[in-house]
Amino acid sequence: MTTTIVKVPSCWMVLLPGNRWVNLAQIAEVEFVEDTHQLVVTWASGSQSHFEGEQVAYLVQSLEESRNAIEERVSQILVP
Repeated sequence: MTTTIVKVPSCWMVLLPGNRWVNLAQIAEVEFVEDTHQLVVTWASGSQSHFEGEQVAYLVQSLEESRNAIEERVSQILVP
């Protein structure tokens, strides 16, 4: 078995509405709470933050973009 290590940024900052900066690289888990339309983020430290309204949409979009960028890097390394 071959181990492949993919280096990803330790700091991946995005600016959310309300002038709130978030480091996507420190997110450990994301949960959408449908009945309140909130996004609950659990950080690598174990603490949690709640996001509402426009910030939810921007954060979800930023997470999708970062996932796509990482998957693209991995696909360039793991060529079948």
